[in-house]
Amino acid sequence: MNRIEEQRFRRCFEEYSRMVYSVAFTMMKNSADSNDILQDVFLKFYQNMDKLTDEAHIRPWLITVTMNTCRNNLRSGWFTRTVHSEEHEEGSYEQDFGEKSDLFYAVMELPEKERVPLHLFYYEGCTTAEIAKLLKMKESTVRVRIMRGREKLKKILKEETV
Repeated sequence: MNRIEEQRFRRCFEEYSRMVYSVAFTMMKNSADSNDILQDVFLKFYQNMDKLTDEAHIRPWLITVTMNTCRNNLRSGWFTRTVHSEEHEEGSYEQDFGEKSDLFYAVMELPEKERVPLHLFYYEGCTTAEIAKLLKMKESTVRVRIMRGREKLKKILKEETV
């Protein structure tokens, strides 16, 4: 790796590592697995840096690779045979992102099909068109999942206040 490639890798890691970790955390629901995903994704980025010449494609590429790596890990034999707590780890996400709100905990209770589009839309600032492309679904499906996720969040948050 020459000096220019090293600088590019460092810049991309500094710019996108938080996003990759948060997307991984949204899917994996714990910091240990999310950190493993972060390392795997940036190893893949390092191996494919020469193919990613357009800076505009790096962010969507990283999100796609992160989601695919998470899905592969969730489907792996080791992961399916290992007992995992349904509760997210107290403090892990909060330490990294300062997120301690009831909303965050409610979002983590949602099923993946609503949790991931909501995260990409609100936390990562992706448009519905970008999310549709990343998740390989119609834009209208993304909007419906975001709407259903919001409705479920309202119910969860109302139940917690009662």
